[in-house]
Amino acid sequence: MKKLFDKRIAAEIRLISGALILLLGALVYLYQRVFLPAYFFTDERTIYDLIRYTDLHLAEQNSFVSMAVIFSFLGQAGSQLLLVSATGLVMIYVSKRSLRLVDLVFACVLMSSFALFNLKLSKEVVVILLNLAACLICSRRLSNHSKIGLTVALYLLYAWQFRIYFVLVAAILIALHMVASSHGKLRAVIVFGVLAACLALPGDFWNQLQLARDIVNENREGMADAKTVFTNILTPSGVLTALPNIGFATIRFYFAPLFSLRAQELILSFTLWYLTFVLFRRRNYQHPLFLLLLANFAVQTFFEPDLGSFFRHLTAYAFCVFGIDYLQPAQEEVARRFPATRQA
Repeated sequence: MKKLFDKRIAAEIRLISGALILLLGALVYLYQRVFLPAYFFTDERTIYDLIRYTDLHLAEQNSFVSMAVIFSFLGQAGSQLLLVSATGLVMIYVSKRSLRLVDLVFACVLMSSFALFNLKLSKEVVVILLNLAACLICSRRLSNHSKIGLTVALYLLYAWQFRIYFVLVAAILIALHMVASSHGKLRAVIVFGVLAACLALPGDFWNQLQLARDIVNENREGMADAKTVFTNILTPSGVLTALPNIGFATIRFYFAPLFSLRAQELILSFTLWYLTFVLFRRRNYQHPLFLLLLANFAVQTFFEPDLGSFFRHLTAYAFCVFGIDYLQPAQEEVARRFPATRQA
């Protein structure tokens, strides 16, 4: 079985698979409004309504308004070109990086959901380009410190212009890198330092993070399909309730079919477990993209109000796993001893 998973894929097979993935994307793009339910286009309708009926210069700034400004500037043709270019580049990138059978199968699984969620105007267009840029940075011959620094700079720029909570992704990424790039007593000191910093933060900070999920779902009361909506298991009360609520969200993500046995939950859970499998199978635990995936997932456990939103956001960064190189045992030893060096 291991040999089957690790079987190298011929370049011709990757080319054919890439062409089929692009064909699937084209078919979804052309016919999605025929077979997808209306709620798949909620973000797109919101952005178009802002462009048509709102003075964007006077409107209160948020991520929807920021995206509406960009799409308004580009016009309809330019916006569609940006959308198709961003999603197409990801499909090409994933196809080229699917070097083993296990990766090629996951590419087909992930790109199917990726096409369904992202081939329409939404806030994720820029996130996709952001994470694709992070993949390109991490493919360069740079030290891990430099890769992390550039990726954090991109995330902070995005947070400044679009979603402020991406600052948390950047902060978690830095903390994970500090732990991963150290060893021995220094690593223990850093871990305890990070924990002490978390405990030192005011309780209201943790409450605001946890309340975001509940507030969104309170505003959704009466939705026709609320099977994937969930709230915190404990009423937010500082840092003590943060871990239980994060843990409960993680269980909902990984074991979604236990709470609602439908095709949607089965596909979500399968995709997430498969992502976890290919992620840890690479054994490249200090790679910047490995840490970036963990940081994004950690933030999702705080905020996501429903499984559909989680899955959509997951597809916008999960493809980063294809940028993580496999480590062989000898390379693992080098990475362990010299964690901050460039990894091939």
